[in-house]
Amino acid sequence: MLFRLVQRCLFLALVSFFLPAFFCAAEQMTPPLYTVGIVSDGTTPQDLERVRLFQKEIKVMAEGEFLVRFPEAAVLSGKDTAAGVQRALTCLEADPGVDLILALGPLASTEVYRAAARPKPVVAPYLPGCVVGNVPGKEGAGELHNLVSIGTMFYVDQAVMTMRKLVPFKSLAVLLDQRLIRAIPEITKMVRQVANEYTIEVRLIPVGAAAEQAIAAIPAGTDAVLVGPLYHLTPEQQRLLVKGLIDRKLPGFSLSDYNLVQLGLLAGNTPADMEEKLARRTSVAVQDILLGEKADSLKISFSRGTDLTINMATARALGIYPSLAVMTGAHLLNEKRADIKRRLTLEQAVHEALQANLDLSSARRRVQAGAHAVSEARSTLLPQIGIATGARAIDEDRARLGFGVNPEKAWTGSVSGSQQIYSEKKWAAYTVEQHNQTGREMDRETVRLDVMYQASVAYFNVLRAKTIERLFKDNLKLTQANLERSRIRLSTGVAGPDEVYRWETKFATDKMNVLAKESLTLDAMEALNRILNRPLQEPFIAEETDLSDPLLIAGDKLFFQFMNNPKYLHKFRTFAVNEAFAVRPELKAYDAAIKARERLRTAAGRELWMPEFSVEGQVEQFFSEGGAGQRGDFEDGLDDTDWQIGVFARLSLFEGGRKSATLGRTGEELARLKIERQAAAERIGQNVLNALNGTRASYPGIGLSREAADSARRNLQLVTDSYVQGIKSIIDLLDAQNQALSADQGAANAVYNFLIDLMGVQRAMGEFVLFLPESERQAWMQRLEQFL
Repeated sequence: MLFRLVQRCLFLALVSFFLPAFFCAAEQMTPPLYTVGIVSDGTTPQDLERVRLFQKEIKVMAEGEFLVRFPEAAVLSGKDTAAGVQRALTCLEADPGVDLILALGPLASTEVYRAAARPKPVVAPYLPGCVVGNVPGKEGAGELHNLVSIGTMFYVDQAVMTMRKLVPFKSLAVLLDQRLIRAIPEITKMVRQVANEYTIEVRLIPVGAAAEQAIAAIPAGTDAVLVGPLYHLTPEQQRLLVKGLIDRKLPGFSLSDYNLVQLGLLAGNTPADMEEKLARRTSVAVQDILLGEKADSLKISFSRGTDLTINMATARALGIYPSLAVMTGAHLLNEKRADIKRRLTLEQAVHEALQANLDLSSARRRVQAGAHAVSEARSTLLPQIGIATGARAIDEDRARLGFGVNPEKAWTGSVSGSQQIYSEKKWAAYTVEQHNQTGREMDRETVRLDVMYQASVAYFNVLRAKTIERLFKDNLKLTQANLERSRIRLSTGVAGPDEVYRWETKFATDKMNVLAKESLTLDAMEALNRILNRPLQEPFIAEETDLSDPLLIAGDKLFFQFMNNPKYLHKFRTFAVNEAFAVRPELKAYDAAIKARERLRTAAGRELWMPEFSVEGQVEQFFSEGGAGQRGDFEDGLDDTDWQIGVFARLSLFEGGRKSATLGRTGEELARLKIERQAAAERIGQNVLNALNGTRASYPGIGLSREAADSARRNLQLVTDSYVQGIKSIIDLLDAQNQALSADQGAANAVYNFLIDLMGVQRAMGEFVLFLPESERQAWMQRLEQFL
């Protein structure tokens, strides 16, 4: 019994010693719990969506450090009035369970700012700029007890300046939610100040839940419309509002909502993710306050940024064409024109070039003319028939002594004919012209191959130019983002104004670079149009294919084999050279010219000893005669028809040495052509090998350049983060950005350089395998496979 009593006492002592420590540790392991109250301006879908967004961001930021809750009883609405907002604020301030209040909306933020002090910390992310400095006795939100404001909104003057860059106007209508106009009189005062400053007429129009009423309230003669927050319009009503403005040919500018530009307003300068960024920055301020920082001691820097967005479909519908300086650097929606029906793929471009290229059409005409030249040379070997008629008169005494052969007056008609039995010169001329025609056909084939190569290269150059242009536009956006970062650094004292000026200089320079790249894209498109014999300025859309691996364009595994395996590539070099020797039209043209010279040399040798043989005949008919010496005046006189026929052989014995000179000349020309043919074959072989050497370097360069670009982008991200944190300098970030741009250009160029090299290989071989009919392409592939 004594032992059990001692055990129990010992157990109770241990429990009493360790239990407080256990509860203390458990208390330390449980994160603190805070309650955040929210006051929204109203209960529209936009208000509710804003509440959900801020709740999500605050919970994400608090994860791992503390718990935060948003009881339904602590999420109140101002019910579209300043008095309603005040009641909601008072209710939350009186609630002992609420640790911090969010004033979500311009009304709520304004009412918080108007108060002298607040008993609890309040965060106001939507304070209108027109309110700051207009409340007596207050110079800025940072001096208010228990209040932190994050940025401001409603910079109408900035919006007017941007609008004027897009379209001139003298009369402006400002559409704004009716609850803001009623609850914030400073807005009306601000509109009057803008009208006076810019010498324009401004009409402030309250908007409720009906788009038609808002459009009807816009006075006649209005030149432009500035659209602010419209909380009571449903998405469908917003679409009706935008459509109504377009129907009235009124350019609309969004003051605070990127989605309105997407729906069809002409432009806006609010970034698409501004709300998300503001919610994220607000969550940081909430975290700082809940972890012990005083609200009025926080130095909050938030740049809403200006990201000009232009809806180009609306611009075209309104007949507005912003300047290049304005569009460069802006985010262009619907930039691709929907009215451009002409689409081009690589195959279509090549096919169209073969049908319409002027150089190729000229070569075809030359071949057609050559066919007539062949017929012309052949004609001298065929029967020659001629007819003639005429009247003549001779002197009387000569006619009388002619005994009827030549009457004094006569009208006659004749038919003559001849047939070349054999003429070495004429047969040679005919044979030579046939060989010349073969040469003309090979010249046409050379032009055909050149045109296919030029069309392919021009098409790839269009894609390359568009890719490079896109890279420079992305780089411009990056510069714009870095400019905003530098302004934040300036506001926090991390950097000086010189850094902002440096980024502004780079932003202007990058704009010029984008304009230059756009011009190069136009040059490339016009070059392709010229090859296709299209109007130079005719627009088209070049279809971009998947270039993740450019060999996919070849469409056969054999290309993969010889590009990825040095063994296959080495064997393919021999195959390609043999193919070129067999099919290159330039060599066939030389072969035809050599055959023509050989025939001329043979003819020159035979001309020394072989005569020309021919049959010739003529029939002459006397239709009428008169005067002395008529055929009927003599006994056994001549009848009215005379004829003759004969076989002739002709050989020129001496022409001053012409025949020997001709023989010597044709022999030397033949020797020259054979040498030129050999030299051309060597050049073609070298051309094939050089083209393959190019692909040997350019194809692996694709992967290497992509690795370099990927590393450069990762480095840029690291340097950017360090720059934002104040670790890296502007020089470091500029260098990283330029390096990333250069690497991206290298990656893009590597792809198109290889594709052009691949086309160069096929041009060097004398056949574009990619564009052959399927049966011929498979036969070529089988021949290659057998060789390998």
